[in-house]
Amino acid sequence: MRVTRVRLKQLATGGTASVVFNAGAINVIRLGSNLTLTRLLTPEAFGVTAIIVSIQLVIALLSDVGFYDFIVQHKDGDDPKFRDQVWSIRLVRGAVLTLLMLAFAYPMAWFLQKPILGPVIAVWSFAFLLDGLSSLAWATSVRNQQFWRLSSSDLLSNVVGSIVSIIVAATTHSYWSLVAGMGGTAIASTLLSYTMFPDMQRRWDFCRARSRELWIFSRFITFSSVLTLIVMQADKLLFARLMPLYIFGLYGVASTLAAAPNQLSLTYTSRVLLSAYADAARQGIEELRQAFYRRRRKVALLYMFLVGAGIGGAPLGVAILYRPSYYSITPYLQLLLISTGLRLSSTSAKWALIAMGRTAASFYSQVWAAAWLAVGAVVSIATHNLFLLIVVVGTAEVPSLLCNWWNLRKEGILDMRAEGLELGAALVGGGIGWVVSDAALTIWPHL
Repeated sequence: MRVTRVRLKQLATGGTASVVFNAGAINVIRLGSNLTLTRLLTPEAFGVTAIIVSIQLVIALLSDVGFYDFIVQHKDGDDPKFRDQVWSIRLVRGAVLTLLMLAFAYPMAWFLQKPILGPVIAVWSFAFLLDGLSSLAWATSVRNQQFWRLSSSDLLSNVVGSIVSIIVAATTHSYWSLVAGMGGTAIASTLLSYTMFPDMQRRWDFCRARSRELWIFSRFITFSSVLTLIVMQADKLLFARLMPLYIFGLYGVASTLAAAPNQLSLTYTSRVLLSAYADAARQGIEELRQAFYRRRRKVALLYMFLVGAGIGGAPLGVAILYRPSYYSITPYLQLLLISTGLRLSSTSAKWALIAMGRTAASFYSQVWAAAWLAVGAVVSIATHNLFLLIVVVGTAEVPSLLCNWWNLRKEGILDMRAEGLELGAALVGGGIGWVVSDAALTIWPHL
């Protein structure tokens, strides 16, 4: 009995529990905020912020030098001097990116043929400086396994952002309310990174030698991030130019909903699994082979089942949650959820390979995904079929996953029975979701 109580306590206070709770709570907050805001704002407002977020991610990924991976795995990661040096490099990056985004704010708006974006891009450029000013708690807390504290910080900052956006939207009914909400989240996150974590005060200590070491470590990560940029943002930038803001706003809402499960998959794999895989890899490849599926199995099965249910039940979910003017997001949502579902398997494989020192593996997996998107984009534009491009985007994780499976197989880690079980959970969830959705909409067609 005592062993059972100890085990339950470990589960409740462990990293997996913190990530699951955090992902669930943040998605509930975002869903509630999204439903409120869709009743206060037009789809054009969501189109504006979707473009801003895409531009921010483009610039961030082009300048990604792997700070997170560098801190978590470095032997001096607990040394205050090391942290000061990394923080200083990161602050320089944030300041430079802010200046670049300010300089190109109006040219980018002109290129996208949406001049109203100029002032918004200029204001949002300061998000990079805010990010650079934050402490390194987002990485050091993972290294020190302070999962619950980090999850609480994430949750509180999202609560602040949601409250700010709803208040401003209720008074202005303008897309600036969404910008204000994102700014509130960024400011709260920066402040909480110091107040919620001990010994996070940093001082300026720029070191060229540390900069060179960081680049040597992260060069493949940087190349991989550039390809990730192409895979995850090319559709939005292309659609932002080709679609009216109203239609792009609908696509943006679908993208936001489809990305909701990523809060769990990306946080779980980058925090809990990376830490576990790194520990196992230090003990030897055999230990990592045993840990790879064991550490993720329960979460992966539940995740795949729920995403599958989301795909099958999307028509019912959209009908319940949104006004009729938003119903056309359903096929977009179903297609985009395919890649969302496969991402947990793909990213957990990526972190296992990085834990073994194979940082180039993630780069090559993104090469295949980028090639898939490039071919699909050429065909869809040549045939004037933008929906085909959405299909390609929704399946972009497939070539990446296959490449990661190939690399796992070479290391003797891949178990297709385990992978098949997870895919089967998605199919079961999809079937149940479809049956429930079809029955409900047949009984209540005007739901």
